[in-house]
Amino acid sequence: MLIKSVQEDASHHHYFTKPPLHPISLFFLDPSIENEYRKTGWKSKHNLSENEETTLASSSLNAYFDILVSGLVFIVTCLACFMQYKPSDIWVGICLVAGGYHLLVVTVCIKLIFNPSQHRSTFRKVYSWCRSWYPSQIFGAFLVSLPIVSVIGNLTCQNLNIYSDNPRNYYLNLLTVSIVHFCNFNQLYCYLKSILASIFAGCILVFLMVPSCSCPVPSSGNITTGGELDCKSVYNNFIGELSLNITLLIVLLWLLNREFEINYRLSFHCSLLAAKDKKKVLNLKNQADWLLHNIIPKHVSEQLKKSAKYSENHKDVGILFASLVNFNELYDESYMGGKEYLRVLNELISDFDELLDKEEFRNIEKIKTIGATFMAASGLNPFIRGENQHKYQHLQELMEFAFSLQRVVEDFNQSLIEFDLILRVGLNYGDVTSGVIGTTKLYYDIWGDAVNIASRMESTGVHSKIQVNERTRAVLNQWYEFKERGQIFVKGKDNMNVFHFVKSKESAMRMF
Repeated sequence: MLIKSVQEDASHHHYFTKPPLHPISLFFLDPSIENEYRKTGWKSKHNLSENEETTLASSSLNAYFDILVSGLVFIVTCLACFMQYKPSDIWVGICLVAGGYHLLVVTVCIKLIFNPSQHRSTFRKVYSWCRSWYPSQIFGAFLVSLPIVSVIGNLTCQNLNIYSDNPRNYYLNLLTVSIVHFCNFNQLYCYLKSILASIFAGCILVFLMVPSCSCPVPSSGNITTGGELDCKSVYNNFIGELSLNITLLIVLLWLLNREFEINYRLSFHCSLLAAKDKKKVLNLKNQADWLLHNIIPKHVSEQLKKSAKYSENHKDVGILFASLVNFNELYDESYMGGKEYLRVLNELISDFDELLDKEEFRNIEKIKTIGATFMAASGLNPFIRGENQHKYQHLQELMEFAFSLQRVVEDFNQSLIEFDLILRVGLNYGDVTSGVIGTTKLYYDIWGDAVNIASRMESTGVHSKIQVNERTRAVLNQWYEFKERGQIFVKGKDNMNVFHFVKSKESAMRMF
């Protein structure tokens, strides 16, 4: 994902040869990205987004690791100075203050790692402010400077005595470690660290220029005038060599800090691009799922994702056909090719679809539309059906859905001029088989004798009436009253007794 996001981003075609950074300041060329970097460069664990995971490369763990390294370097330098040199009161005071500050920072980090419940407290707000861009730069600058402050606190002419190799080399090694420590803390601005290191190194070089240190007396006793000249010559050579070494070390530190800054910012930018691409992919996936759920029922789509095939038998499923029997009379192909009339039909079918979003119709699934005929079924979802309080609750919901369809058509007719659409409904229940046909253009449908009978109930029905057969009436009779129409011929079934809905009973009203 990371590589793909970099490759596909046209604005970063030469990403690594021409990074999106200012060549001097190293700020992002895009101000919005720079602002995002400054907000999240010290981002803590609790500010991570829902889908973001904490890894060893995350900014929060990097910050904790840098603080740990800084503390270890400070402890090492303090112990080394304490063991080698006689501690002064000023140096002890500096170490105590610096150690207390380090201990405070480490304590805060440990609290946030092991006690995340404090992220809403006042303590958390203060901590968040401290980790914003400018305060973090100030506090971080103080933290990264502590080791060299401890070393400079022991800077004396005797420690740099040209006649004492071991003490001098010991001190210079501590000085080198404390200067190299300015490469720590990737979250700190590179120029800030480099300038601080240069200032401290400059202070040391200035101290070496003090005349009182130019020619220290060796432990063996006084030196002659010629020896003093040789001493000054040796000391000047020593100062020149030391100045050159410190200068080269500072130059190296500037280069390293610049490269670390570039790499850290590019890593942040790559992660930002990857997160944006991941969000786009997630949005596309959600859109695809939404489209899939509107083509086929949700419980079917979930199973289809696993096996790529779906077919299932269902017992006692309700089937409804609702047809606008006089839509062909409204449709006029000579007027704009009939597209305006199809727009009217689309608006009405859309109103039918909106009914399916209601909680009281959650057992019902739309199957398809055939011209001006709307087909739906109830009881296909085994999970929802298992939550029903009554065995045939889904059939009652289907009946109430038919009433809602009639009301929608009545309301829709109010907007039509000199024309009323007529709805005819047929309803049946029985065993069916559902399945998805195709692999690219998916088609969900149900099959069975019960479906054919439901279709005949609609096609042989009466305008504005809901017609059911005798078997369906026997189930729905506990909630609704029906009037017998008599026997009608049903293709493939010969004559069948059919019934028309009359009114609802009180038991149905209590259910809804």
